[in-house]
Amino acid sequence: MAPQLQLHEATYPQLIEAWLSAVEPFADLAESLSAEQWAAPSVLPGWSNADIVAHVVGIERDLLGDPTPSADLDWEQLPHADDLFSRYTELAVAMRRGVPQAEVTAELRKTIAARREALAEEPGALGDIVRGPGGWELPRGVVIRMRCFDIWVHDQDIRAGIGEPGDLGTPAAWVAADRMLSGLERTWARDVKAPAGATAEVTVTGPGVEFVAAVTADDNGRGRLIEPPAEPTVRLTMDWPTFVARSAGRAYPEIGSPRAEGDPELTERLLTNFNVAP
Repeated sequence: MAPQLQLHEATYPQLIEAWLSAVEPFADLAESLSAEQWAAPSVLPGWSNADIVAHVVGIERDLLGDPTPSADLDWEQLPHADDLFSRYTELAVAMRRGVPQAEVTAELRKTIAARREALAEEPGALGDIVRGPGGWELPRGVVIRMRCFDIWVHDQDIRAGIGEPGDLGTPAAWVAADRMLSGLERTWARDVKAPAGATAEVTVTGPGVEFVAAVTADDNGRGRLIEPPAEPTVRLTMDWPTFVARSAGRAYPEIGSPRAEGDPELTERLLTNFNVAP
């Protein structure tokens, strides 16, 4: 059996605490930004740091049953919003563009309090189907993990842009790691097209999150996590911020390159397709 990361089998209360470990530091960070940092372009195309905060507010409001009303936006002027989901998320951002920082962060704090109360009142069955972002119906545990991942990565987006690293080893960081790692199976088999029996080992050295994970491809073209083999076909070693940036498809400043060993062709294909975040 493959080794499991912290919080891989988290209980409902643990996932609520992980969500809080993402959203409360995110709110602290949003409030701490200078006016220049708030308005500055973020590492995400088309969005400022203020837009990232507005996005998080909008999703959490949606999960409270208060979705952003539809609006007739000029999508030709918003080329980064090029699919249905990104256009859904753009609505909440557009609605809050130009709203003062203090008002947006106050709305975020109010929304966190309401969401915390709502989560505490829900049954703890992780498999129950609930409203997810955009009105999707998803298992409760999946929705909470999605929110941990999304908020924590956006915290890192802002921090990367302003050059202030932090929040690297929180419970939300471990939930994000588990979610990113779950995409490695699909990437190795489907995108890299690794031959049956080929293995890839990924070592993440911290700071904050450390693990060694490995994946193989089976005869049916499917990937699965395994115990790290003695001689993997490909071995990648990188620090945690580099893993996050590559897994989430981010072009963060000052991110290093993984140390790579093994089959050159498969290594190149894995590095090219390393955006494994679901």
